Amino acid sequence: MNTAIAYPFFRWPSIIKMFGHRELYQAIAFLLSPQLFPIAVLVGTMYPELTALINVVTILIGLIILTLAIRLIQKRQSEFGYVNRVRILPVIGVFIGCIIATIMMTYLYTSIGVTMPSQSNQVSLDTLFGRFPLIMFFMIAIIAPVTEELVFRELLPNVLGPSYLSFIASGFLFVVIHSPSGIMGWTSYGIMAAGFLYARLSQRSIYASIAVHIIWNMISIIA
Repeated sequence: MNTAIAYPFFRWPSIIKMFGHRELYQAIAFLLSPQLFPIAVLVGTMYPELTALINVVTILIGLIILTLAIRLIQKRQSEFGYVNRVRILPVIGVFIGCIIATIMMTYLYTSIGVTMPSQSNQVSLDTLFGRFPLIMFFMIAIIAPVTEELVFRELLPNVLGPSYLSFIASGFLFVVIHSPSGIMGWTSYGIMAAGFLYARLSQRSIYASIAVHIIWNMISIIA
């Protein structure tokens, strides 16, 4: 049974078994699925008269993705004996810890003359959000946290051979796909990844890391 306290620090992955894992292809599918939202925004930009229809269809597709992700999470929780409930105070504590770490990081880098460059990932999202706020809010606040946590804090670590090092490696991939710019960008996303991973392992529940991720993304939207 893969519980948080049962993970070894390192486990040699089998390349052959890795590509035979169904979880690998589930991870790829859920990782690519949110890309339907930017595509929908692009189509809506090209055909503005279809905006209402695109909104409805895209949200319906998003609900299907969300349903499939939650069903897979529930199946894995039952199979591996993960915890179903989430403790709210530790979730808030992890979020506050990430905020404090980010502020301290920003102060440290600023004090030595390092500034935060524009993050290409964030700039793209802001542009898309301005055109289709409903679709993008649904993707950023709900779909992305659920699918990304399922991929990077559950499926990929198991594909690599469940261990603490595989969770760290998967967290690094999480940072890489967000295309951070500059050392401050890498550190900022690294803090996020560390916070989400801590929530996942400390509570033995992927719902905990999803909760922290949702809070983080919603605050980012508001801010």
